[in-house]
Amino acid sequence: MNKTISQVWSFNSDSNPDIQYETLRYTDRSMSCNCPGWTRRVAADGSRSCKHTRAVDMGTADQQSTASHSYETQTPNSKPQTNHHAQTQSTETPKLGQRRFAV
Repeated sequence: MNKTISQVWSFNSDSNPDIQYETLRYTDRSMSCNCPGWTRRVAADGSRSCKHTRAVDMGTADQQSTASHSYETQTPNSKPQTNHHAQTQSTETPKLGQRRFAV
């Protein structure tokens, strides 16, 4: 499966603070997550969901996540995307293939 990532969020695990999960939204608006809720549970119709993907659907992921990044391309007249990190903000956009992590 080679889908283009549109946006990514990082969430801390509720049960283990040393574990982080990543929720990805693709350009076709589908999502995936690497948490146990997403990877182990499949509905009868084949759909998947977890609390992280539901937070993205509800629009609360930016408040609940520890970091987020948008990979959507900029139009010439739009403002630069702001990366939302825990207690810091950056207006720099990493080069294609590079990722930026909050430390």
